[in-house]
Amino acid sequence: MNKKQTNPPSAPDDDYGLVRACRRLHAAIDEMDEKTARALGVSRNDLRCLNLLENGPVTPKFLVQSLGLTSGSITSLLDRLEAREFIERAPHPEDRRALLVELRPKAFAEIGAIYRTFGAALVALAHAYSARNAEQAVGHLNDVARVCEEVTQQIGS
Repeated sequence: MNKKQTNPPSAPDDDYGLVRACRRLHAAIDEMDEKTARALGVSRNDLRCLNLLENGPVTPKFLVQSLGLTSGSITSLLDRLEAREFIERAPHPEDRRALLVELRPKAFAEIGAIYRTFGAALVALAHAYSARNAEQAVGHLNDVARVCEEVTQQIGS
């Protein structure tokens, strides 16, 4: 069998190891999310939805756009999360045709029990730095996030 070998795309020179460190961080977060989803007994998309609800109620339409799923898939996802008592759907106060989806206390308790350990470890890590270095680290992470967001907007444009 004569298979054509393909070469991976060339990567930019990573003089400081930033690309490698970001890939490691992404892989670590991905693994944490996978294990968190399993521990909660939900799918990865279910967990992504729960994370989107962390900052307050949103519409199902927002979830469709954010998760890239169909409205039917979002309805099924919300049905699953509602059956687990992680979320509730309520009428939108300003649009009688719309709903809002929000986290219930059980979701905060179960998800928080997992992520709290990570948050505490990050705070401890920051306290091990000087205040200046901790502020710089936060700045660098925000810079990386901004670059990721900018490049993401260019994909498929």
